[in-house]
Amino acid sequence: MPAGNDVRSGDDAELNDDEISLLCDVGDTFPATLTAEKQARLESLIARGFVEAAPADKAPSKYQLTAKANKILTARGVGLNEA
Repeated sequence: MPAGNDVRSGDDAELNDDEISLLCDVGDTFPATLTAEKQARLESLIARGFVEAAPADKAPSKYQLTAKANKILTARGVGLNEA
C-alpha cells in the first residue's frame, strides 16, 4: 500500500519532485544556465522521452516538453505559462 496520498502510477511514478520541477521549467521559462546536477537530470528526462529538442522557430528555447510530459503535468494539475 502506498504511503500517504501517493497514487501515482506508470510514467508519473518514475518522476521525482525535482524532475517535475525541471519539467515545469522547460515548459515555462527555461533557465539559461543549468547546474551540473540539473543538466544530468535534463539528459535523463530527454532519454526517457519527457523532453525533446525544440524546433528552430521556438528560439531561444532549446528544449520543449513532449506529449508524454504534458499529459503527466496536466494530470497533476500543473499549469504552465505558454506564450
